[in-house]
Amino acid sequence: MKFNSAELLADAVIPPEVTDPLRTYISEAKFFKNLISLDVSSLKRGSHLIEVGSGIGLLSLHLASMGFEVTAFEPQSSGFNQMNAMRSLISENWKPPIPQVEFREEILEEETKLEKMADYIIAINVIEHVHDYENLIAHAIRTKTQEATFRIICPNYAIPYEPHFNIPIIFTKRVTKFVFGNKIRNSKIPNSEEFWGDLSWPKQRGLKKILKSNGWDAEFSHDATHAYLKRVITDSDFIARKGFLIGSLFRVISHLTKVVRFIPYAFLPIIDCRISNAKRTI
Repeated sequence: MKFNSAELLADAVIPPEVTDPLRTYISEAKFFKNLISLDVSSLKRGSHLIEVGSGIGLLSLHLASMGFEVTAFEPQSSGFNQMNAMRSLISENWKPPIPQVEFREEILEEETKLEKMADYIIAINVIEHVHDYENLIAHAIRTKTQEATFRIICPNYAIPYEPHFNIPIIFTKRVTKFVFGNKIRNSKIPNSEEFWGDLSWPKQRGLKKILKSNGWDAEFSHDATHAYLKRVITDSDFIARKGFLIGSLFRVISHLTKVVRFIPYAFLPIIDCRISNAKRTI
């Protein structure tokens, strides 16, 4: 990226209520930039990339700065009301030249019109915020070339841990809210109860079943989980955000990095799959 988090947070005029979420977005963008680096390294300069659920747009801006044509979809949804302000702040403080990204404040849907098919699509930590994510996947597949890869990365809710609120999962979503209702209501996440209500809790086995039933060729991977475990060792800010108990648990789990590739996909904390050669069904 053209800046680092220390430069941006030190030099920009940032309201206090924006500083912490912005710091988190910067950290996440850098992490996922590295995670998808192998994918994008095989793409030609000028290839069209789509990011579904781009947040404040840092990852899209970085990809555009590498010479790609980027379209970023991010509807304004519950819990993310500060995104426009942070996106403007990023652009204002980006060292010239500012990369050009087509930001669309809308949902990728059947009626979406694009001038060019996508050569690569990413949806990172998105489908857990979409109730009907099967439709979202179908609409994304409709926008890609036959050879393009659509990569989905998100939490696996088969693991009893809710990553946005940093709470354990107690049987079901309803029971979990009953037990941790106060923590959810008092969360720093804006409109936290609405945010909670929007979560779809995807599971690897459920996603695999959806992909198979639609005839979409998907390959699941250990890569994202492996990267997260390495992050536990090297990223102190990430652990600090998760709190002492969860951070301690992550540190213990991080010692599994050498064996994580032998763990079945259904039991990994992160879903990471690539959809390719999929039929455009809509």
